[in-house]
Amino acid sequence: MKNGQRGRLGVLFALVGVVVVLALLAGAVFVYGRIELEPAYAGSEAGTVITVSPGESLDQLANSLENQGLIKSALFFSAYARIRGVHLHAGLYQVDSAMEASEIINVLDGPQYCRAVTFVIPEGFTIDQIAERIATTKGLDITRTEYLAALAQSGYTAPFLSMRPTGDTSLEGFLFPATYTVPDCVTAYEVVQKQLTAFGEDVLPLLPSSGAKAYADLITGSILQAEVLPPDFADVASVIDNRLAIDMDLQLDTTVMYGLHESGQLMSLADEAIDTPYNTFMNPGLPPTPIDNPGAAAVKGALNPASTPDLFYVTDPCGVAHYSVTEAEHQQAVNEYEDHC
Repeated sequence: MKNGQRGRLGVLFALVGVVVVLALLAGAVFVYGRIELEPAYAGSEAGTVITVSPGESLDQLANSLENQGLIKSALFFSAYARIRGVHLHAGLYQVDSAMEASEIINVLDGPQYCRAVTFVIPEGFTIDQIAERIATTKGLDITRTEYLAALAQSGYTAPFLSMRPTGDTSLEGFLFPATYTVPDCVTAYEVVQKQLTAFGEDVLPLLPSSGAKAYADLITGSILQAEVLPPDFADVASVIDNRLAIDMDLQLDTTVMYGLHESGQLMSLADEAIDTPYNTFMNPGLPPTPIDNPGAAAVKGALNPASTPDLFYVTDPCGVAHYSVTEAEHQQAVNEYEDHC
């Protein structure tokens, strides 16, 4: 063999050797990298909520994840994420140290994490009061205006709304009072749907039908909720029914103040003289809509009135109602109990 041929073979063998070494190194790096992309630890039940800040780079995020013990290697995570074509979006994400790098990347490419927020809607709250409660709930990003606008939208999954009279679009009475836990990214529309769903589950089964009678019972239930405490629901329901039966005006302060958008305030003589559809001193029958959102107990009281001859009642400062059949008896009860228990 000539010297030139031997030289070329030597170079070839050397190149083959280099390739083999490089292949071995690449294989080692691949294996090592695969290990570095495995879960960092066993993980935790709750996971960890991380924040991707606006403008944060992939390397910065990877370093933060490594510092928190959520990944093994920021270097390999960054490289793998770039291969996957990750584009970071600012927000909250929940990950876990038991996740592989690929799973964490899937989380970062998916929807943001939403924290749970709990709020309470008391029985007897009106739409305006609910809107205020939601707007001031820490953690919820829903304004009063947004909530009220959601009430005017259509398409809610609530067929029982058909019990409302034609042309009536108010959701007053159907926004069930309860304790709600929702994600902080929830929309106003979703909150309203959740309240309507709760009404369908907790109140609708109590009502005898879905027609005008059911709506009248709901209106009565809202009056009971505004007027008296639960022990008096059935007795006051009897007073309301007795008055309606003889076409006697209900003369309820609470309906008047609702019509003036001042629920919970004391009625004055000037308020009583303002004619609105809810002024039951001036207009016969029940008000056109519920005057708040009653709980199940108030609706049950409307459906199961006591059997009494009473046409009047006065509530003392301790919240106890005192009943009368005649106006003279009622006036005597007012003088005795209006300012004293």
